[in-house]
Amino acid sequence: MREAETQRVSSFATVLDRQTRMLRTAMGPTIAAALDDPEIVEVLLNPDGSLWFDRQGAGRAPTGESLTAADAERIIRLVAAHMRIEVHAGAPIVSAELPETGERFEGILPR
Repeated sequence: MREAETQRVSSFATVLDRQTRMLRTAMGPTIAAALDDPEIVEVLLNPDGSLWFDRQGAGRAPTGESLTAADAERIIRLVAAHMRIEVHAGAPIVSAELPETGERFEGILPR
């Protein structure tokens, strides 16, 4: 690879890493901690704001935590933007594999 190409790839990787860190921070401490847990395979955010985790070998279970409609919508829109997925009232579901960690995220916009 030529030096210019190497710099471009390195720059892209830096931007992607920064975006991923920003996304994890914006998701809040509960979701960020779940993403660090190797047993968590999916994070689910329901339209009522309830947060569920799918734990390997144990299945889906509620966390007992609930997000405000504004926080839930912000997180869902951030994931959608990061993954370049369109989300709106006509297409309220975001289902994606999160970068770097590989967990699945599914969120449904609040009604």
